[in-house]
Amino acid sequence: MADPNPWFRVYPPEIRDHTEFDQNVGPKRMPPRNSRPIAYFMLIFTMDLMKKFVLETNRYARNFITRNQHNISNKSRVHDWHKKGKLTLIEFKAFVAVILNMGLIKKATISEYWNRKHSSQSTPWFRKVFTRNRFQLLLKFLHLVDNRKIAPRNSPSYDPTAKFKPIVDHFNLKAKKHYSPSQNLSIDESLIGTKSRTVLRQYIPTKHAKFGVKLWMLTEAVTGYCFHFNVYKGKRYDPTPAGELQGSYVVISLLRAACLLNKWYHVFCDSFFTSLSLAKRLLNLHTYTTGTVRSNRPLPNLIKSVKLRASQSMFMRQQEILVCAFKEKEKRKNVKMLSTTRYNAELVVNRKPKMITEYNKFMGGVDLNDMLTSFYEDGRKSTKVWKKIVFTIIHRMVIHA
Repeated sequence: MADPNPWFRVYPPEIRDHTEFDQNVGPKRMPPRNSRPIAYFMLIFTMDLMKKFVLETNRYARNFITRNQHNISNKSRVHDWHKKGKLTLIEFKAFVAVILNMGLIKKATISEYWNRKHSSQSTPWFRKVFTRNRFQLLLKFLHLVDNRKIAPRNSPSYDPTAKFKPIVDHFNLKAKKHYSPSQNLSIDESLIGTKSRTVLRQYIPTKHAKFGVKLWMLTEAVTGYCFHFNVYKGKRYDPTPAGELQGSYVVISLLRAACLLNKWYHVFCDSFFTSLSLAKRLLNLHTYTTGTVRSNRPLPNLIKSVKLRASQSMFMRQQEILVCAFKEKEKRKNVKMLSTTRYNAELVVNRKPKMITEYNKFMGGVDLNDMLTSFYEDGRKSTKVWKKIVFTIIHRMVIHA
């Protein structure tokens, strides 16, 4: 029986109409014009979140001291907790300020920020805000949830993200509340580098850090604004539904959680995510997609086997889906791309397909977000992986302000 929707070859220039994007984009629910920068930061890092940190940090400190009162050394700085008093909201704001400035002013160890020996390396601001012992004590007791309410590891309901899940949910909620992204979006993975022992640790050879906690991120392509992200828990705690590619599952899940389906947004993603089945599903959900495609994914045989010369391309179409093979230089492999009706079979500068130039332009949203975040991160190792994740999320909040 003949295929009711056959593939056929198309030649540039191809002219086709596509649905126009008509969403309102840009910031929303903003403070008055000319407000201080802190007002914008407080849109994301709200007072309610700060109060949550203060409540749970004090709770954990009290429980820790009570539970270990007979095992704490007489010289331990833990005894200073009662002398200095419990954490206050004002003190927590100062704590966040110190964390952010440690990313801007990078030093080898935390104690170096309080070093008085060498005037050339002295940073008196840190000493004015906290004593070293008080800061390290707050860092030790920092908490966001009540540990007694977290399911143990051998429990069926165990969640390896439980200790920092509130700040993930908070970030995603506030990111959507105060911004509507433009049409072009990018989805990719990001990595919070760590070699600490945790079930969340993944290995990604293409990343600089290689080992760490993986984030699935949905960002605005041009600005790098993170609109929604999920922390990957691993195959055991975050399985992909049977019969579905993980990349497709991630893309649909992110767009659905961000409430961006059925609005004709345009998603750019790499070969890990892109497939014909994903493109068809997104079209049914009124969403465009463009991305590179792996050779082992279903594609027309002519596209898979075509032999091209330098700067030569081939296009094939199946209804709304356009696929392309392009060879940029003689010694390079063919690049295979897929796009829905957002782009036509069209060549631009150097006879390069337009869908490829647009992919190069709009695919880097997650990388841009990572780069901006790196300006505030100090990259310091931590035995508590969840705390490193929390600080990374706070740094991402800064670049959204």
